Amino acid sequence: MNKPSPILWLVCLFLPALLAATQAPLAATDPPPAITFLNGNNPATPVGLNETLWVQLTNLAAPNATIDSSRYVLFLNGQEVHGLSDPVYRKDSRSLGFELKRNDKNRDLWTSLLGAPSVAHPSVEVDVALGEKTTDKTAAKPTITGANGTDLLHLKVFGPIGLAIAAILIVAVVVLVVVSAQHSTTLRDSYLPQIEPTKQTYSLARCQMAFWFVLIFCSFIFLYIATWDYNTVSQQALVLMGISGATALAAVAVDANKDSPADFVNRGLRALGFNSYDDVERAYADIDAKTQELKSPSPPSAQRIAQLTLEINDLNNRLATYHANIRPFTTQGFLKDIITDINGTAIHRLQVFCWTIILGGVFIIGVYRNLAMPEFGGTLLALMGISSAGYVGFKIPEKNN
Repeated sequence: MNKPSPILWLVCLFLPALLAATQAPLAATDPPPAITFLNGNNPATPVGLNETLWVQLTNLAAPNATIDSSRYVLFLNGQEVHGLSDPVYRKDSRSLGFELKRNDKNRDLWTSLLGAPSVAHPSVEVDVALGEKTTDKTAAKPTITGANGTDLLHLKVFGPIGLAIAAILIVAVVVLVVVSAQHSTTLRDSYLPQIEPTKQTYSLARCQMAFWFVLIFCSFIFLYIATWDYNTVSQQALVLMGISGATALAAVAVDANKDSPADFVNRGLRALGFNSYDDVERAYADIDAKTQELKSPSPPSAQRIAQLTLEINDLNNRLATYHANIRPFTTQGFLKDIITDINGTAIHRLQVFCWTIILGGVFIIGVYRNLAMPEFGGTLLALMGISSAGYVGFKIPEKNN
């Protein structure tokens, strides 16, 4: 049998070592690598969440070798970005690509970097560094940095397209609610269907429900555009929407089950032939038609004139009675409608109004600064629930005019 040649022995001996060298991290004797450029040799190119950050390296001992990219982690402003997938390595450009994702492991870091954004400055400047994972449980350190601004990154908070879409959606829902409140009974009590919708009194419970709906909807759109995270609705936000919805439903049930002054007036107006506001408009139309007939070029007979005059006077008398009866039930302005009853300012209404405004302000500040819907404690939510329950309880003896 022929013995293997010495050359073959050498190849078999050193081939695994050569292969390992092309995949291994840089040796301690090699010059340390450094960051040269970010994102296609243009450090000014903004990068945002759900995008890939490319970090180009230099000073590599073997530029054409394949680096074990799984050993490297990303640092922003000196803090490791936990929870990212292993970066990919481009051999041709000597670049490591990190996909920037927001998750539970790095949520606080992204909040510190992107929180309290400004529309005038849609990006923030951060320092980028890399580090190698350790074999023990010690934290990695940012050992690979750049110089002369090559390690500076413009971290994008808002993209122009996303910002425009968010603005359109937020403005649209706000306008929809405001217009509906002004021209329909969406946010009004509707005690008397004979009153024009724009003159109905505003409902505190319905306005509170609309307030939390608009606030949470706009916050969700804002957070999704800023973080690309659609799991931003907190349990406390759901509780607030539930409290406002239950309050509105209970208030309607209380009003429907009690005999109030509005019910008495409603019966009287029905006796006059006014079942809805359409009947009132028809009465005015009849007066105009009969008046035009009286003024026609060919005057009617004396008997017809007397009949028309009698009918016009009857309609005017009915309408005068109508206006006298509905006057206490027409709107006195938004603020006065929701915080007062027949005796003036009602403490149970004022309490609900003030707590809603205060918690709404805290909610907005929390969303803006922390890029998350705030998590109110159980005591604060209980306070909101007690205020709403008190409002519903006091509505039972309350006269709704």
